[in-house]
Amino acid sequence: MKRLFTFLALAVLATPAALAQSNNGNNGARVGKAGFLLNVTAFEQCPAGEFTGSNRHQIAVQADYTGVATDNTARVNKIFLSSGPGFQVQDGNACDETGAYLQLPINAANCRNCSDPTLPAPMFREYQVRARVVGKPGGRATITSCVEMMEIDPVTQAEIATSLCSVGAANIRVAVRNTGGGKTQNQWESASAQLLTVCVDTSGDGVCDDRIGLFDSLGEDYWWNFDTAGRPHVQLVFFAVPPSAVPPPSTSLN
Repeated sequence: MKRLFTFLALAVLATPAALAQSNNGNNGARVGKAGFLLNVTAFEQCPAGEFTGSNRHQIAVQADYTGVATDNTARVNKIFLSSGPGFQVQDGNACDETGAYLQLPINAANCRNCSDPTLPAPMFREYQVRARVVGKPGGRATITSCVEMMEIDPVTQAEIATSLCSVGAANIRVAVRNTGGGKTQNQWESASAQLLTVCVDTSGDGVCDDRIGLFDSLGEDYWWNFDTAGRPHVQLVFFAVPPSAVPPPSTSLN
């Protein structure tokens, strides 16, 4: 398979609902007019319902849960991704057997030349993701990006659907809530590569062979798998602005 590099360049305007949420119930994260804040919170006792609604910025996951990331039929603690005109939590409950659903504004108009192998590695010049974990110390979340894609069976030469997830420590987002001062704990870190691409092993040696951007035409489905230890509260901020307007990853937004 050719090595794939996808340049994701999004020009997205935050909705009024997103702006209102950015200053209300967000643990002090000042995401500004260009940012969209998503809270992913782990619960020991999972709430009921799908948590639908156009203004929702929260997704519930189970605490102390480890699943099989590549099994997209086991949907607990999985957030399934779709593209659309804007950010929207379509189903905010990943505690149940149907998983959660999140719409991201990535489409043909702003994902330039998807599947073009001549492009350089993704730079995310207009679309970036920052992540941090807040709440009580000891919480840990491991976020793995996954894709279902068609591959050729080496024996039968038939196309089969195969679920692949990112491999390699640098390609999987791990967020840990340690002890320490509030200023130290509330640092944001870049998570663009881990969350906006899937770095897959197609040869079976455990090493990333191809990096596939979200919603690349090679994939039939995309999702994030959340493994949790304790009760982490992960905050993700999506910035649709040039990097010069985004604070460095080490800068606290409190």
